[in-house]
Amino acid sequence: MCILGVTGPVSIFTIAVFGFTESVGIKFLPFYAWTQIWASIMHIALATTNMCDLISWVTRYSCETFGCLIAVIYLYTGSRALGEEFFGEMDVALLSLLLGLGTSLLSLWLDAARNWVILNKTFRDLISDYAATISILFFSVVPYMSSKVQRVNIETLSVPDTFETTSGRSWLVNLGDIHPGAAIGAIIPGFILTVLFFFDHNVSSLLSQTPDFKLKKGSAYHWDFFIVGVNIFLTGILGIPPTNGLIPQAPLHTKSLAEYVSVGEGRDRREVVKTVHEQRVSNFSQAVLIGIMLAPPLLGVLKLIPRAALDGLFLFMGFASFPGNQFAERVVLLVTEPQLRYSTNDFLKRVSWPIVRIFTLIQLAFCTCIFIITLTPAAMLFPLLIASLVVMRKWIFPRFYSEEHLKALDSDGIAEDISDSGSPTHTGATGRSARDIDKKSTDDKYAGGLPGESRSQVPAGSIAMKEMEATKKNSPGKQIPLDEKIERVAV
Repeated sequence: MCILGVTGPVSIFTIAVFGFTESVGIKFLPFYAWTQIWASIMHIALATTNMCDLISWVTRYSCETFGCLIAVIYLYTGSRALGEEFFGEMDVALLSLLLGLGTSLLSLWLDAARNWVILNKTFRDLISDYAATISILFFSVVPYMSSKVQRVNIETLSVPDTFETTSGRSWLVNLGDIHPGAAIGAIIPGFILTVLFFFDHNVSSLLSQTPDFKLKKGSAYHWDFFIVGVNIFLTGILGIPPTNGLIPQAPLHTKSLAEYVSVGEGRDRREVVKTVHEQRVSNFSQAVLIGIMLAPPLLGVLKLIPRAALDGLFLFMGFASFPGNQFAERVVLLVTEPQLRYSTNDFLKRVSWPIVRIFTLIQLAFCTCIFIITLTPAAMLFPLLIASLVVMRKWIFPRFYSEEHLKALDSDGIAEDISDSGSPTHTGATGRSARDIDKKSTDDKYAGGLPGESRSQVPAGSIAMKEMEATKKNSPGKQIPLDEKIERVAV
């Protein structure tokens, strides 16, 4: 279900490598090629030794933080490009702003077509699936609708007339056109690229195969990562950016293949996946269509697309990444009036608000710091900071948060267990694997006070007191976790 392509983090990494080679006087293309060759070797080694099993350590905390980081990068890239137009001619800037915001807003409106009441379900689904395509086509035509608008010298895509390299160089990079020491030193950025792809690609696979999609076909994390490694070798000797799983395109691809049904009533009404049409045709077709667009007659058509329309596409992809992301939802709840805080997810019922707030603020601080680092000369190191999110969640957070609270705030619906055969197995909607079904959930321990009384009927303060009393009774000499102390003070 994963869609491959060049991601925003890869662009940041490539720019950082280019800046490094310029500062030390090394030729960029050979160094970049050796970086990818070393990364390819590491990818293949990790895949053949089944190291993708470590993806079981990745939970909703890491996935959603990374997803929001990608969304922010898209939003920043699109808005910065539109803003820079105002340093030039005003008519060009205003038309660019119109095209960019128009593409973004129209895409968001058409993307919500499934919630419309007009037309039939087939047309609504079709419009929603091709929202971005329709919007780009429409606003690519807008500059040519009027002779007055055509006089505005707006920037379009810079595309060569024939299928060739931009600079006219040979297709294969001369690997010997660099000092041997620099070629060996490229192993360091190669390792950083491997860390980035180990997280980026596997997270995109996780997000496109979450239990919410109810997929029936098995996953192939090790084999997929092996293929990515082979592709990196090819892109390296060609001197082009490497490809891996795309966010948000990969999960959006799965969503476009899903059939939804409405459940619940009133405020609890929401769309859930009924089934997903699992196949390889759509993945293969998009790659073929991209190849077809490289034919000389169609390359001329690409020249007509305004850059501003693609900036609007970046804005749309950024905003489209937030729905379904609990981290983004909790950030909105931070600025929501207390009486109006509501979520279809149950973390507000299972965890007191002070703990939710602190957990979200910590997550937001890390996401913000990583984003700021991507704007500095140290941007090449940001994949290591992303990997540190997994370390924090696995070894540091359990010291400050109880297991029940971490289950409610983090592992629900994303984390996967690794089967004995070495392949990740999908968990249920509660984040539990099949072998955990027979175990009594820890959450049931505090599901409510009296028999037959649901947790939603029990005041949050009463639940907090019962949890602390149970902890004190069962472990008299054990220190109360920090989050329970916070909750106790709040009560």
